[in-house]
Amino acid sequence: MRILIPFSLSLVVSLAVACASVRQDTAPADWSRVSEVLGKPGKLLADGTFRVDVPRTEPALHNEFGFVVPPSMVLTYAAFVGTPTDATVIGDTCSLGEEINPVIDALRAGDLEVVAIHNHMLGGSPNFVFLHFQGRGDALALAKTVRNAWDQLGKVHPKPDRRPGAAPEVDGNAISEVMGLPGSLTPGGMYKVVLSRPQLGVTLDGRPLLAGAGPACWVGFAPCECGLTMIMGDTCLLRDELQRAIDGYRARDIRIVAVHNHTAGTSPELMFCHFAGEGEALDLARAVRDVWGPLGKAR
Repeated sequence: MRILIPFSLSLVVSLAVACASVRQDTAPADWSRVSEVLGKPGKLLADGTFRVDVPRTEPALHNEFGFVVPPSMVLTYAAFVGTPTDATVIGDTCSLGEEINPVIDALRAGDLEVVAIHNHMLGGSPNFVFLHFQGRGDALALAKTVRNAWDQLGKVHPKPDRRPGAAPEVDGNAISEVMGLPGSLTPGGMYKVVLSRPQLGVTLDGRPLLAGAGPACWVGFAPCECGLTMIMGDTCLLRDELQRAIDGYRARDIRIVAVHNHTAGTSPELMFCHFAGEGEALDLARAVRDVWGPLGKAR
């Protein structure tokens, strides 16, 4: 015998099933294992973001006037959105100067992007800066990479070698020969080499942005009291070049000291990666040449 369900009752049943399905689909994701990996408790925010905040308590940090900065103002954090199997993580790490590059190395080992290194305050003691990162993938894998990076905080990291004796003279001609680029000696004794990037065709508010106003790389070589040659420089990059340049410098033991914008609203978008290091002048010249080499080619 067939039982006929009135249309109104059938509609109610269908709506109930649909509502149950919606409730099941929108149930909060379980991020507890992410907290376990990070070793810190997290909080599920009202918008669905899972966020882990780690105030920096050691050492005590002071601003440019010597005032103690509350730990809640110098957060290290990681925020996860999406699902545990397909998550995006965005985070920040409050790091002392000597911790920055070990943190970078750990993040890049897990294929997370380093997207900014800059100050949040004007000065500080000890010197502290903020490193922003992002990535996408399995949440536990991302969390393991972030944990490895955070584990670098508070560790003692080796400093560059010092060599006894006078600072070496900088041979600009030899540096230019190695790099395949001309250079010039500044009044202060630095030998500067520039790589312009006109092939990028950068515009700012529709007006061409010439190399002298921004889209160029440079590196300076100078004698160092450490007994070696000191370099400092900047690299003009597109987003898809940034991580390769960071990896290239770090593979050659050159420190990354800042990542940020110099302009707002360029087309294409430009990023700038500042670097520094000490060593034998020609070894440093080869290292920078190897990072810059792919940048000078037409895209």
